[in-house]
Amino acid sequence: MLKLMKYEFRKNRTALLVIGSGLLLLQLYYMFGCFTESDTHLGASAVLLILWSVVCFFTVFILAVTNYSRELNSKSSYLIFMTPNTSFSIIFSKMLTILLMGTAIALVFGALTILDIELLHIRFPEMRDFITLFNLFLEDMDIHAGQALLGAFSWILIFLVDFFSAVSVAYLSITLSATYLQNSRVKGLISVAVFLLATFVLNRLAGLLPLLYEQPRNMTESFLAVLPVTAFNLAVLVLCIFICGKLLDKKLSL
Repeated sequence: MLKLMKYEFRKNRTALLVIGSGLLLLQLYYMFGCFTESDTHLGASAVLLILWSVVCFFTVFILAVTNYSRELNSKSSYLIFMTPNTSFSIIFSKMLTILLMGTAIALVFGALTILDIELLHIRFPEMRDFITLFNLFLEDMDIHAGQALLGAFSWILIFLVDFFSAVSVAYLSITLSATYLQNSRVKGLISVAVFLLATFVLNRLAGLLPLLYEQPRNMTESFLAVLPVTAFNLAVLVLCIFICGKLLDKKLSL
């Protein structure tokens, strides 16, 4: 598993370098706006940093899908699938690598966000009064720091389940086209169509599930309200990985 993950990181190092370089340049631009007291540069850099975070999110998803598709459809795919590793190990190594990459990127963005807020306080000292009022508002709503952290952690887990559920559906679409449509010239388009159709159907099915709380009054109820949908996405994730592994073992022709 570790060797497979090392291989995955080596494949993605160029994309990571691009993400890191772009983030570094934008952060330097933001700091330039702060220290030169230029509101124009400060506002532009802040917007660009937010947009770059969105680009990074989609980049991680695209890497997760394209790397898997490239290996299944390339002539050199045997380098991975002929190694003494099960298909499930290969799939899990890819997902775990993407998880670690996404976590590392999120931590870097989080650390820089804290730094940037502190720099913003230096540039606009009156913002501290706003934060104090916001903290008082949270206390009036009976939301304490521990509850906020627990709520944030819960929503991160929900997001990860939803994200990897989408990745697993994409993997299944690619696996189906690579196994049953190996000789088709349009198998790439078919896999995209299957992914879009499957995503649409699954979203409609998830929409039929009941909300445990129609109007949640606190973070706990907000988390429990979407629990059926999260459990459904988790079941989709497990089922798609299982089917992918079985198809790769029985149907993949290298």
